[in-house]
Amino acid sequence: MPAVQFFLCNGCGTVYADIEKPPACHRCESKRIEQLRAEDQAFNYFTGTE
Repeated sequence: MPAVQFFLCNGCGTVYADIEKPPACHRCESKRIEQLRAEDQAFNYFTGTE
């Protein structure tokens, strides 16, 4: 079963929870998306901070 991963858009700061990296940000269309470190993933997703 695939695990949920968390990704950050470096263009606008939107954080995504998905099983794979989105091809582009749905908010600003930036392709500068990186996977968050495991220890920061849930915190950043639920608080909206980096």
